[in-house]
Amino acid sequence: MSEAELRTMVRDVLREALGKGGQPKPKPAPAAAAPRAESVRVTSDADLAALVQRLVKILDDPVTGHALRAGALRFTLSGQQGAPATATAAPAGAASVLQGTVTEARINKLSGAGMILLAPDAVITPLARDRARALGLKIERRR
Repeated sequence: MSEAELRTMVRDVLREALGKGGQPKPKPAPAAAAPRAESVRVTSDADLAALVQRLVKILDDPVTGHALRAGALRFTLSGQQGAPATATAAPAGAASVLQGTVTEARINKLSGAGMILLAPDAVITPLARDRARALGLKIERRR
């Protein structure tokens, strides 16, 4: 089995496992006139933890979880100033300083950046590193 075939198989298994989650199929959400939006403010680790707990509670309920997945329920950031929590200022040629876990999906979004700058504590997955190489992106770690 080639490396590409193995990666494809792993992606398929993960997609299937994460998509189903071992729970019964959710009931469809009742028809709504317009998507409902909840405004959230994330200015600290405590705010982020509260948002994650709220999302877990929503996803555990079949009806609200389906509404969230279908786009009938969405979240918007309240009027905050400043950069997103996952990016900070970067030198010219780099999209931003990436923090946290850098996945293949995040690399795909930065395909035209030319260079990726990682925070000192950032973790880049092997698939993300391979994808960056395939796209010709230079990876540097900020000290």
